Formats: sequence, structure tokens, C-alpha cells
Amino acid sequence: MRKFALAWVWLLVGCQTTAPPPPVPPAATFAAPAAAFNATHLTWPAGLPVYDHVVIVVEENKDYEQIFEAPNSPQVAPYFQQLKSVGASLTQMFAEEHHSEGNYFWLFSGSNQDVGFIDQIPSAMFSTHNLGERLVASGRTFKGYSEDLPVIGSKINGAGLYARKHVPWASFSNLPTGTTATTSANLRFKDFPADYSTLPTVSFVIPNLVNDMHDGSTASAITAGDKWLRKHFDGPNGYLAWATQNNSLLIITFDENDHGPSGLTDPAAADWKKRNRIVTILAGAHVKPGYEESQRVTHVNLLRTLEAMYGLEKSGAQQTLAKNAGISDDAILKDVFEPGP
Repeated sequence: MRKFALAWVWLLVGCQTTAPPPPVPPAATFAAPAAAFNATHLTWPAGLPVYDHVVIVVEENKDYEQIFEAPNSPQVAPYFQQLKSVGASLTQMFAEEHHSEGNYFWLFSGSNQDVGFIDQIPSAMFSTHNLGERLVASGRTFKGYSEDLPVIGSKINGAGLYARKHVPWASFSNLPTGTTATTSANLRFKDFPADYSTLPTVSFVIPNLVNDMHDGSTASAITAGDKWLRKHFDGPNGYLAWATQNNSLLIITFDENDHGPSGLTDPAAADWKKRNRIVTILAGAHVKPGYEESQRVTHVNLLRTLEAMYGLEKSGAQQTLAKNAGISDDAILKDVFEPGP
């Protein structure tokens, strides 16, 4: 995922009852121009922010339509409506596959690492490249914070409402594996610092199976996740308010939507329910408030955006069905941001 003296670069640019969404718009203008990347690195545009801290929260198993377009969306997900108004929303963001587990690996490493489509915990550790490993190698930092993880560094498959299938960094041998908050990349949510300036460069937050919208009826699950996000990230002393004033970013995304057969998914599928469209919101410093990005992107493109921002080599590669739908492996988010440091 090599630089040659001369190369031709070709870009591929190109539950509740809701009405089907409008046709998927083209992805033609979103890929980076040839001068903006090489085979291993993508170039971050001059003038766009390079954040001191990025926190990514991953929610579970809900359609874009269930969060924003259902008749009762304002009632069941009021905090999401608020986040959409103060942040930038990706209106054509697609997950990579069904079921859940592989999408976490796509977002973290640009590959599902062949874990299969049945949410089975890997039997061996991976040593392939990933976002956390690339950050640490570059002198930056990474941590994952999982709600209800029993102890720091635990490799347990599940405990109560904790599920390791949602925690990809626990399956990589090239990340810190100690037993303290300083020496491990695999932390409990209770280890999330109250002093946000001590957060790592990039961190993931994984709520438990109730608070990530996984368990319960559709409406109750959405409400539970919405309330949890407000409780832990909103308010004058919450991370979002702090991030807005301190060159930092909050990203809320989902693993997959609520429909579709097992396997890789096609963002251009004729049946809109099979496109695997999900909510993703970016909020914080230097984000255009209320902006809606309509170009098609996936988990891999969110990963590519962070890799480009921090000058990291790419990990993995976009899956075939997404590429066939015109979503380039090298597309990064740019228009959602205002100029920043």
C-alpha cells in the first residue's frame, strides 16, 4: 500500500419506516489530484488544521435514515441533531461490510485482516500496519478507551457489556501491551483523562453494548447512545467544548447500518438498504458548522484523512466494491475543514 521514478497515476473518481434516500451522487471530484500523493503517503493540503488531539467514538448498527430522517429522529436522537448543527456531517458515508467486526479493522488498519464476516475474535495477533502503530512510530501517541473493559490490557473476548470484537487494537502485536495507562494502548473508558490536554494524538472510544446503540429496540438503543454521548462529551466542561477552543477534533461514526447480507458492501447498490450508509459527524476546532459533505467516502477514507493529516504511510487498501463505486483509496476529507494551524 511504492514510489517509482516514473508512474502513471489513475484515479477512480469518478426498526422505523423511512423514505428511500435520493440517488447516490458521483464521487468524481473528491479524489486527491495526482500531485497530492504518492504510492505510500498522501499530502495534507497546506492551511488545513493538523489537530493536537482527535477522539473517535464508534457507535453501532444504525442507518443514517434512522438517526436523521425518521419521523421521530428529533425525539430519539436530539444530541445528534445538535452535533450536526455545530459540526460537519458526511451525508454519503458508507461502511465497508457486514457484520460488525471487520468495519472496526477497516477504520483502524485499512483492511478487515481476513477476520471473516461472523464477528469471530481472531485466534492470532496481527503484526500488519495500522493507525496506532504508524502514530507511535512517528513519535505521536495512540490509545483506545473501551467502556467495561475489565482491566487495562485485557485480551478477554467479552465481559458483561464489553465486546473485544469492537476493539481492533487488542489484536495487534505492534502496539504497546503493558498493564498501566502509560504502557498500554488498550485502556478502559474510566482511564479517559479529565485533563483533555493529556489525551493521545488520536484515541478511540468504544461504548459498551448498550451505550453504543447495539442492544435494545431501535428507538431505545438510539436514545441510550444519544444520551451517553451527551453525558460524556457535551457541556461547558466536556471534550467537545474544550476541543473547539484547543485545536482538537471529535469524530462520531458508526460501524455499519442496520440492513444487508453478510460480506463486503456496495455503496452503489440499487437497493439503498444494501449500501451500508452510516452517520459520521466531525465537530470541534476548524470545522465548518452545519456543513454537509455529499461526496462518497468510507471508513478507509476517514483513515486516509488522519494518515494524510499526520504524514503517515498508508495502511491497507480500499475494498473492491467501494472502488468500483468510484470511491478512491486516496480520497481524503478536505472541504469540511476551515483553515487552521
